[in-house]
Formats: sequence, structure tokens, C-alpha cells
Amino acid sequence: MSSKEEFSDWVASIERGDCGFTYVRFYHRAPAWVRNEAIHRFGKGTVFLPSRQERQPPEGLAA
Repeated sequence: MSSKEEFSDWVASIERGDCGFTYVRFYHRAPAWVRNEAIHRFGKGTVFLPSRQERQPPEGLAA
């Protein structure tokens, strides 16, 4: 398996935003090398969003 295939296996979503920012969301517990690879590929304008498993529900909506 190539490193490109391994990297894409950890990526949940990638979106290009305004002003050159790239928003990246990884799957839960992605290894550190995946984050480093994203910075290498997309540059300093990379913004990391928390994985869906790590997001907390808004107050008042928790079960």
C-alpha cells in the first residue's frame, strides 16, 4: 500500500476554504504522522477539525 493510500484512509474530509485555508478532519485516533503529512501537502494554512467522535454535544442537548 502506498503512503498516499494510507494517508487517505485516515482522512474523513478535506475542504478548501477562503483565504487559502484547508480544513482537514481525520478519523478518530489518527496517528501523528498523518497530521504531519497534511501539513506537508497543504502548507501552513491547514486547519484541523476535531473528529466526530471527539466533538461534544452543545449544552442542554446531552442525553
